[in-house]
Amino acid sequence: MPSMRQRLTSLITRRYPFYSGCASVANSTLVRVIGGRESGSVWSKVSGGEVLADLDDYVGRAAFFMGDLDRKITWISRQIIREGDTVFDIGANIGIVTVTLSDLVGSTGVVHSFEPNPLLAKQLLETIEHNQSTNIKLHPVALGAKKDTLELVVPKGNRGAASLVRNAVGDHCDKVEVQVAVLDELCQQEQIQAVRLVKIDVEGYEADVLAGASQLLSTIQPDAILFELNERTSDQLLEEPVMQLLQGHGYGFFIIPKNIMRMKLYPLNENIHRDDVGHDFLAVPKGEKFNEIARLVKAVI
Repeated sequence: MPSMRQRLTSLITRRYPFYSGCASVANSTLVRVIGGRESGSVWSKVSGGEVLADLDDYVGRAAFFMGDLDRKITWISRQIIREGDTVFDIGANIGIVTVTLSDLVGSTGVVHSFEPNPLLAKQLLETIEHNQSTNIKLHPVALGAKKDTLELVVPKGNRGAASLVRNAVGDHCDKVEVQVAVLDELCQQEQIQAVRLVKIDVEGYEADVLAGASQLLSTIQPDAILFELNERTSDQLLEEPVMQLLQGHGYGFFIIPKNIMRMKLYPLNENIHRDDVGHDFLAVPKGEKFNEIARLVKAVI
């Protein structure tokens, strides 16, 4: 249960006017001092519904104090998604994006939500039931290039930074074994015919997720793929494994900069240096679909 100080603080912090920085503000020393340090789980209003948020966790604090983790992702989702769409939330955490997507696709659409951490999957299930969301299918698995059982490293205080590729550091991380499924196989099982949007937030495991989605990328070809690129191996962004894989399936890219007052995407090309961009990208099939999405997200071409 949040304290009165925390509730009053959230009334102020939720008026934050910018697209970037929600999580940083919610977890800042200033907000911790003003709001107090009471912990626990609380239902928090986000775009499209409510999520069960932990006040001692990085993502949970963003949900409670700001009503969002990343307003840029919410804005892009609202521009692209239509009622009746099928969408994927890969790395759903407590469901901030999942709840937004559920609201956008409506009763005739479907949200496939993937979260391998058993604790978060249980929390997300409570959120689905709380919101009476009949259009969300929860898959409590990780996704990868092959079926497997892997160790998920979960930083204490920031379960959203859990990773299948980063090592634990001292006593600051928990470890949990999780099941890894293959996205192509799940698409066959669910008889998926079209996908409007795929959002991927898997902390360095993006290439592995997409390696298990070759049929999806080549036959269904999702209209848009939102992903982070934190683990960089090349000075040239277009030479990164994730970029190379998606380019092989006919995708081009938009850069999602850390905008402050307004959203403004622009295409990624070989002349743009990695130090000049942020971590978020939108992949779209080249051609007519690229132009359609560009119009929807108001990209500068």
